Amino acid sequence: VLANLYRDENDSMGWHADKEKELGAQPCIASLSFGAARVFRVQHNQTKQTINVTLNNGSLLTMSDVFQEKWRHCVPKQRDTISPRINLTFRYIHKS
Repeated sequence: VLANLYRDENDSMGWHADKEKELGAQPCIASLSFGAARVFRVQHNQTKQTINVTLNNGSLLTMSDVFQEKWRHCVPKQRDTISPRINLTFRYIHKS
């Protein structure tokens, strides 16, 4: 489990996909959010289509291996003042 604290609207996570070697060939990530609602942005690698998803308190988002191959994601900075958010990401780490 990885824990991220987003203290306010200025904390963010840049564009990425979870493709680390230790996650294996077909990583599946579960992301659980607590606290302030935040925008979770996804963008298709080829078409550049962008989708905004609001992750509210208690939201559970899963990202399959197909998602990780075709899309990247981020948590952008917010314009409005917001309270803290904690995000827990659950992942299986493969032994080398």
